[in-house]
Amino acid sequence: MRHRLATLAFAGSFSAIMALAGAGALAQAEAERQLDAALERLRASFGPEARLTTGLRQVDPVTGRARLGDLAITAPGESLSAAELLLSDVTETRLGRAEARSLILVTQNGGQEDRFELARLVLGGMALPPPGQPFSLATFELGQLEAEGLRGAGGSGTLTAGRISAEGYGPGVLGAGQVEGMEFRDGSKGGTSFRLGRVAVQSLVMPAFDKPDPDPRDFSVQVLTLEGGELRDPAKDVDLGIGRFAVRDWVRGRTTDIALEGLRLGAPFGQLGAGTIRIGRMAAQGIDAATSLAAAMDGLQVPDPVPGTPQTVTLEGMVAESEGRQVFALGRMLVDASMDATGLATGGLMLQGLRITLPQGTSDWLEGLGYREIAGGSELRGNVRREGGILDIEPFRLAWDQAATLTLRAGLANMPVPKPGEPRNDDAYLAQLMQGQLRSLTLGLRDQGLFGRVIAQQARQQRVPEAQLREQYAQMALGMPIPGASPRARPPAAPARKGAPAPAATAPQADPFQSVREALAQFIRQPGEIDILLRPAQPVSFADWQTLASQGPMEAARRLGLSAVAR
Repeated sequence: MRHRLATLAFAGSFSAIMALAGAGALAQAEAERQLDAALERLRASFGPEARLTTGLRQVDPVTGRARLGDLAITAPGESLSAAELLLSDVTETRLGRAEARSLILVTQNGGQEDRFELARLVLGGMALPPPGQPFSLATFELGQLEAEGLRGAGGSGTLTAGRISAEGYGPGVLGAGQVEGMEFRDGSKGGTSFRLGRVAVQSLVMPAFDKPDPDPRDFSVQVLTLEGGELRDPAKDVDLGIGRFAVRDWVRGRTTDIALEGLRLGAPFGQLGAGTIRIGRMAAQGIDAATSLAAAMDGLQVPDPVPGTPQTVTLEGMVAESEGRQVFALGRMLVDASMDATGLATGGLMLQGLRITLPQGTSDWLEGLGYREIAGGSELRGNVRREGGILDIEPFRLAWDQAATLTLRAGLANMPVPKPGEPRNDDAYLAQLMQGQLRSLTLGLRDQGLFGRVIAQQARQQRVPEAQLREQYAQMALGMPIPGASPRARPPAAPARKGAPAPAATAPQADPFQSVREALAQFIRQPGEIDILLRPAQPVSFADWQTLASQGPMEAARRLGLSAVAR
């Protein structure tokens, strides 16, 4: 009895072992079949004449993981080899994960060999191309990519990259990607070269690779960052460097943030010779940049500012040099715009720390006045309401340090204010602009030394006292001839004969130029401030200015409410 039980137990154990062995054999066969099918698709992507060989081949029937050594695919004009290839989660149509070491791709292009090497490559969630079809970026899909130690050399030059990574790639989309330490050098003499310290993107949508003419309107990105970029083109004498460039929310319907730091551009500047432009920082915020670009390309008006969200564009530390000599500098530029809930839009432009140095040989007149450069700034502020086309400029100012400041203030009505999304039509805009109306205007000049320098220079040249020259110019201003106007008020004419009564005096018509003459004379004698004002009783349209001109200066001045005051 015991012998029979032992025999039965042995037989059962043997059957179980054989069943497990059979199941293992089936699993091994299925894993081998899946691997062969995947390798066949990989081979076929190189063309029907491609051959695939391997040295070491190990397949784990339980996990399905495979290890291949000395893999090589050779085809006419190209070959791919890897010292080691590790595969897991393999099906006939997909590679769950593939890791290759010492990967080498060699292609022949017109008798020229291009060779690319990768120290390590990891691919995850990669769709294999259909049978007999090559790899194509237009249809390729990939869940994950990691590449390290890229080196490429060929007829176009040499390419290196420290590390490349990507996630969620599909036709026209990329979930995230990053490139570090990339450099390209053209092998030809005087060829182009570029370097990228780091580039990173998130949520990128781009034109499909099979599009012959990519459309920028198809581009959007949530985050794009570029650091340490350089581009050199010796043939065109161009040298471009970027410290950092960043974009956030370049998506239609969202306000975009853009920042640029450490820009350097070296290039020829015509007659000024080789030059360099440097910008410390540029930034833009609050602008729907993607929608604005699309509108501009479609010939439409760009969108208004988002109510409650100010738009700003800032530039700082701009310097331009020519032949190593600074010719232009700008400390800071600020452009801003905003709109409130009532539809009132406000905005402005400010330039600070502006310095212009004229080229040698063209600044004698400037140096003669005691200036070595033109330094100053500018400011423009205004607001506009679409209803009624009301535009107020308050103010527009140009300042020249230690010289003079020019200020303009104006009130306009019936001005054309296009609506977002409307087709742009320059002819129609100009026609509407002519219907715009002037409500008021003030043009002011404040002397800060310029007029005194001009008088002193001319006095030295003419060898006369400055006071005498000032009075001479003041008398010229008082006698300034205006067609239809008398230079000065004249006394009544003398009687025709002795004892005859004097002619009756007629009430003189107001002369608007008299206040202008007197203000100019006062300003010349003692430079300070002078304002020229236009205050028409009724708004005057720009289309009526030609009619006013035909009526003569006196009538035009009266209609426009001309006056002047000096302080």
